[in-house]
Amino acid sequence: MDTAKTNALAAQLLADMGARTKYKPLRLDGATIDADTAYEVQRQVVQHAQQAGAGQVAGYKIGLTSGAMQRFCGVDEPILGRLLTGRQVQSGTTVRRADFVRLGLESELALRIAKPFPAMRDGNVFALLECIDQAAAAFEIVDDRDADYSSLDAYSIAAENSWNAGMILGPPISARELGSFGNLQGRLLINGAEVAQGNSSDVLGSPLNVMAWLGRFAQRAGFSLEPGQWVLTGSMIATKFPAVGDRVRFELGSLPPVEISVV
Repeated sequence: MDTAKTNALAAQLLADMGARTKYKPLRLDGATIDADTAYEVQRQVVQHAQQAGAGQVAGYKIGLTSGAMQRFCGVDEPILGRLLTGRQVQSGTTVRRADFVRLGLESELALRIAKPFPAMRDGNVFALLECIDQAAAAFEIVDDRDADYSSLDAYSIAAENSWNAGMILGPPISARELGSFGNLQGRLLINGAEVAQGNSSDVLGSPLNVMAWLGRFAQRAGFSLEPGQWVLTGSMIATKFPAVGDRVRFELGSLPPVEISVV
């Protein structure tokens, strides 16, 4: 990795984000960026947000959790972003459409880490059940900066903190009530009308597989997963872009719903 060029790329991305310009894939020496470059740029993007008052790392979002989206973006694994404490919104409150270039909502299962993960190897995902203490229906707030979805690049998205702009948690319940977290049926309503359905098994086959991937990623990258951190395990419904005046509600299995209004 060329540190000077990577720093310049991060500075340019931060300038584009600050100016609210339209998303475009990042290029370094005319080529698409690799994972190492993407996550170093992400580190600088997150650091800049923290210096601006966005708070501490509250957990992680996992994106591109379907094979179709991975193939579309040219990768063979998900991407990660960092959730920040200052970007958490309570269910039932409002978000301002004008605060984003393009506000998107992704419908997810959120899981809270209770204790450090064991060494992650293929086949031991059920060992993670003891490491998760709470679950909640959730929205991830994303801002794709009006991206053209015909020209997405996974690592450019990852560099931009995987487009994470916030998290909205519904009331959590004990994770033990949900078992393995698979096959939870979800439905999304806008202004009281159902607009889409999804299933928790749509994310890598199971949210536990997502958590196992996160554990392996953290081991490779050399950071710790801390008790109390939340993980957004991936959208089970295509991103929706609500309009001003919309009331959006996501219901998932037996979990209390998560709701938000857009003003």
